[in-house]
Amino acid sequence: MSDRSYSLPYAQTQRASYGAILSQTMFLVAVAIGFLVAGSYVGAGPGDAESLGRGAAMGCTIAAVVLLFAQSFVGALRTGPAGMAVLFAVALLLGLGLGPVLETYNVTGNGDVVTKAAGTTGLVVVAAGAAGTLIAKDLSSWMKPLSIILLVAVGVSWAMLIFGGGGGVAGDVVSLVIGAASAVAIVIYFNFLRLQATEDDVVWLATGIFVAVVNIFLTMLNLFSD
Repeated sequence: MSDRSYSLPYAQTQRASYGAILSQTMFLVAVAIGFLVAGSYVGAGPGDAESLGRGAAMGCTIAAVVLLFAQSFVGALRTGPAGMAVLFAVALLLGLGLGPVLETYNVTGNGDVVTKAAGTTGLVVVAAGAAGTLIAKDLSSWMKPLSIILLVAVGVSWAMLIFGGGGGVAGDVVSLVIGAASAVAIVIYFNFLRLQATEDDVVWLATGIFVAVVNIFLTMLNLFSD
């Protein structure tokens, strides 16, 4: 019997498994974005409530970065309910930190900047995800260094927005580097998803994709606000 008689069922199994893992991962990313939006709404000061101050916003961001580093080094926080709890807590904290920034755009009449940033982010994420899915070469060796870059980028991006350091040529260059690294990270995550991910990888992959999406969004905010 030729090898071909085994290849088709195996390929079908792999495709079904990939579809299930992809669905689980992107569902967690979507839920995390929901927590981010909810946190942003609260952080902006709904109704007559005041928005968070710069110190509180930065404190929330720092707490989120600490959780991300903890997840990176503690295996128990990368899978299962504990991993999901960390992901959603990070999303909520980042949203709280982002809320005052978005409120500033609305107050100053630059709300369209947020819309443009969100739309462009969506296009970049779709393009990067498609590229990662189509590339046949295993890119996983790049994952660890880029993950560290993304964690650092979260803090840098928020600091630039909260403390107004995103303007000028230097700010644009930093934003572009962060955005480019995040887009490449999404390519690698989707490549890993297609080639070798299992259900044990779902939570940390969702966390990585979510962080990359947020970084791209912040990059676009910095660039469009100039």
